[in-house]
Amino acid sequence: MPSLLSRPLAHWRFDGELRTYQAEALRSIPADPADSAMHVVAPPGSGKTLLGLLLAARVGHRALVLAPSVTIRDQWVRTARDLAHDVDAVSDDPAELKDLTVLTYQRLSVTGDSSPFDELASRQWLDELTASGRTASDAATWLATLSVDNPAQHARGIRSRASALRRRFSRARPDEIARALHPNAIALIDRVVEAGVDTVVLDECHHLLDHWALVVAYLRSRIRASGGTGLLIGLTATLPSPDDETGFDNYSQLLGDVDYEVPTPAVVKEGHLAPYRARVWFTEPVPQEADFIRRSEAQLHELVTQVLSSPDGLGFLVDQLQPTVDDQQTADDSASSSDERARRDIDRALSADFPLATACGSVLRAVAPGHPLAVLLEPSLFGRPSTDDLLQVLARFALDRLLADPDAHPQWRFLKGALADFGLHLTDRGLRRGRDPVESTLAASVAKDHAAVEIIRHELSAADGERVRAVVVTDVVESGNTRGLTGDAAPGVLRIFEMLAADPITAALSPVLLTGEHLRTTATAAHGVADALSRLLGTPVEVKETPGATRRLGARGVSGSGLVAAVSHLVADGTVRLLVGTRGLLGEGWDCPAVNTLVDLTTVATSTATQQLRGRTLRLDPAWPEKVAHNWSVVCLIPPHVSLDDRGEIERLRRRHGHLWGLSADDHSEIVSGLGTVLAAPERALLSRVIGKDRQTSVAALNAAVLAAERSRAQTRADWRIGETLPAREREALAVRSARRRGVVQLVPALTAGTSRTFALSTLASGAALALASGPLALHLPLLGGLGAALGAGALFTLVRRGEDVRRALRLRRDPARVHHLAAVTVARALHSAGRIAALPDEAIAVTAQPLPDGSTRVRLLFEGPPQTRRVLADAVQELFGPVRTPRFVLRVGARERTYLAVPQQIGRRRADAEDFAALWRQTFGGGELIELKGAEGLVVLRAARAQHEAIDSTAPRHSVWC
Repeated sequence: MPSLLSRPLAHWRFDGELRTYQAEALRSIPADPADSAMHVVAPPGSGKTLLGLLLAARVGHRALVLAPSVTIRDQWVRTARDLAHDVDAVSDDPAELKDLTVLTYQRLSVTGDSSPFDELASRQWLDELTASGRTASDAATWLATLSVDNPAQHARGIRSRASALRRRFSRARPDEIARALHPNAIALIDRVVEAGVDTVVLDECHHLLDHWALVVAYLRSRIRASGGTGLLIGLTATLPSPDDETGFDNYSQLLGDVDYEVPTPAVVKEGHLAPYRARVWFTEPVPQEADFIRRSEAQLHELVTQVLSSPDGLGFLVDQLQPTVDDQQTADDSASSSDERARRDIDRALSADFPLATACGSVLRAVAPGHPLAVLLEPSLFGRPSTDDLLQVLARFALDRLLADPDAHPQWRFLKGALADFGLHLTDRGLRRGRDPVESTLAASVAKDHAAVEIIRHELSAADGERVRAVVVTDVVESGNTRGLTGDAAPGVLRIFEMLAADPITAALSPVLLTGEHLRTTATAAHGVADALSRLLGTPVEVKETPGATRRLGARGVSGSGLVAAVSHLVADGTVRLLVGTRGLLGEGWDCPAVNTLVDLTTVATSTATQQLRGRTLRLDPAWPEKVAHNWSVVCLIPPHVSLDDRGEIERLRRRHGHLWGLSADDHSEIVSGLGTVLAAPERALLSRVIGKDRQTSVAALNAAVLAAERSRAQTRADWRIGETLPAREREALAVRSARRRGVVQLVPALTAGTSRTFALSTLASGAALALASGPLALHLPLLGGLGAALGAGALFTLVRRGEDVRRALRLRRDPARVHHLAAVTVARALHSAGRIAALPDEAIAVTAQPLPDGSTRVRLLFEGPPQTRRVLADAVQELFGPVRTPRFVLRVGARERTYLAVPQQIGRRRADAEDFAALWRQTFGGGELIELKGAEGLVVLRAARAQHEAIDSTAPRHSVWC
């Protein structure tokens, strides 16, 4: 067994020039990390392979590289041999391990059909049974019988134990983990350990969520048991989504926090990836789908009317808005009018459960607008009830009023069945979301297929249309979910291909459909494509005649990877200019540098899937050095004249672009994340109107506005300013709107703030000075004269001293950027004092101001610092200037026209921290009263605070920015 102390990779060298971020990563990542893990995030095409090898060579020990595919494995082998300058130092043979060995994860993974966690769970269950007194054979018989007689219960038992095992597997003992592994995997791990491997490089490590993570954890524990360090070097383009809590926890336990991240824009600016632009196309359901949605709308309206406008329903709504009060609260309210008492009860309901109270109030105004309580509800707070509001209130009514009443069981069953039609499962634990038929209708709408055709036609009509090489990607070949859909074809890649093949413009691109089971093209292009593929594959490709505009192609004996490579070659040489497939085949691992246009018709929105899919268009194209990529999302919206809501499509768009960096649609020189990469402020405002059911606009008008604002590929390339270095500062950005006549931050008039104290002290000092001066050698003044002189001197001193404060206050009133900067700095200092964040210099908060046509000013705040610190600070400032909901404290500022600011939750948890914040505020601005929202007075203040307009600018949503 080679010594673990040997360092054969230490002599490897790279003779070329490192990219800026590669050199920076090597400098910043310690060679001997405390957690024995190096974790790097970098986009496809950024040189992760070279960086991973150089990190391993710096340590020097024997290494094992695990890659997700044979293609990627071969790339590692080629690069490693160039560094080693010795072919024999690198191996891809598991039977012949060398100084650096490259294998696929599958080589080291578990074989067989079942999950290793299921096997572990079954073993654990048997151990539990024997521990309770059963014999081993009796326990095995009982468990086997259960799996046959009650398979659902058996599956639940396995699933619950497997879930727990997933959460703790990386901390498990090696012998416990080994029980889940196949003997072949254990034998290979034995050889790896015996070969003296001490470093494990994990390419595309975002896959380490389940059984691969189990194997890596076991391998590392074995290396450590043999005396090694078990250093892990994780490389990925995309972090796994935290939405998968268990998988993300497993991943984090192995690799820890990210040590270095290379943002995609940095690689673009250095010229190693193509510049790109995010785009979006808005459409609405076709008539048949719209009919289904309108029927759903009518069904919901009928359900709400039938249930919530009944006496029981109205009684429930009133009870939610008028909660029972205790004796003290009744005494406090005794002197108030009936309307005032009702308003205070509404305030109490909002404080107890803000979402439920606002939903119930909105529904009450909708179903019984003439109800005495509905008249007291502020329209600004209790607006149009959304679909979610209606469903939430219906479910809560069923749980609170029907479930507990045996006589209401038929109504419970009726409501449960009605809610199921909206993809909601009503149980005794509450409401659980399932497959929403309306959301499914929108996600798989035929309108999206039409949009894909229109997008390709739109791209071809541009000045550089002849350069277009496009790929259209969907989730599946054919979906089995057709509820609410129309036509004979099921949603999926086959349906969209038929539409592209039938359009004369897109059909002229010789489109090809490629999936694991299907290879098709148009009738006119079939023989030409077949001949080209035959030459590339070295085997005949048969054209199979079929009815319609498409033809099937067949290539016997050709592997799937060989076919993908051949079709990709045809895209590169221009024989095929449009490729259609599923993300399983054309997602991660597929490489075709000629592709420059992506039309994403998938429903994925996770960080991993989103970035991997868009990474397909970013490779440099040798045939087009000026390549610019366009990545399109397609969103199907319910039109404003239909009152039914669906947030699924918009939330998917938000989530996708929340994971992506791109050029700002507002300032084309800025790199941002979020919706600001696809929509500028006017288009975001128009989108809000469409979602808000403003019938004065339409989905078509929104899409037209988006297209009118788009920039050409040439303009996009110029906007990227390739060759410039990306600023090494990521910041959180937040926009606040400061009104012309009533600023968000109002100063207590400086003339009154502290004036009495200043006057008293200066008068006393003047009197003392006069008293000393009236001694034997000084003036002799009458008593009244001396008093008048002292008062006059005090007044003069006070006027001079407070005059400067007045001038400062006036300057601040004319400078909203300075006011908001001081407010944010005050929040940062209070958070630091409360122990919530590290200390930040004032310069870590930058502010810009932009006058708006309506006379207000948009103030933009940029927060710099460690990621967690800047997020906490941005959250707090957003709370301060956002709508007042349920804070413990508010700060009342202003003299004639009062403004209420919510004390951020992280500050308001402890009274002492809130008081420190108020003191800092007064020190900065000269005034501000801290109010704890309790009792009758607190409810009155809270009502006034909720009635004021929020200052957060909804047209400039919060985002991250490189600047």
